Amino acid sequence: MKPIVYSDAINRYIELLKEYNETTNIYSKSAYDKLDFHIQDCITLASLIGNPTTLVDMGSGSGLPSAILAIMHPKCKVIAVESKGRKAAFLNLVKSDLDLSNYEVAQEDINQLMRMRPLKPHIITAKAFAPYDKAIEIASKIAAPGCELWIPISQVQHEALSAIPKPGFKLVKVDGTGFFYLKKKWV
Repeated sequence: MKPIVYSDAINRYIELLKEYNETTNIYSKSAYDKLDFHIQDCITLASLIGNPTTLVDMGSGSGLPSAILAIMHPKCKVIAVESKGRKAAFLNLVKSDLDLSNYEVAQEDINQLMRMRPLKPHIITAKAFAPYDKAIEIASKIAAPGCELWIPISQVQHEALSAIPKPGFKLVKVDGTGFFYLKKKWV
């Protein structure tokens, strides 16, 4: 199998993740074998969202996809919303180490953040944040007309959702990749 080649910034992100994870658990070590899949998923998502000017990632965790999106879209203001201090500290380390001036880490619960300041992003992402119905409900509170929500989902979720009509939603399958997304656009 041919090794995957990433940009220097993405390679550095992976190094930081593994180094930080040695002392503070933010990404399951047993899932390191799936890390390339998750990085590729984020890269694929970055290619699908176009060129937004503002993006909110709800429940950023270890920075997948927010950090990768900030790396790949340097002109986009990426707001990583993460309520857990240890994860937010890692995201701030990534911001500083990679000099991501477009990356903002908001250590808040998304509901609290919405009350503190207006968030009207062009794109909202929610990878492993909450069940998609709850993610959609929360996203609808910050979405302006034209805003798109992108939720990475599994093949099993894609197949289950395909059987249920979801007006206003689109299921996106990226052929040949194994990546699937639930997309909603507010009008």
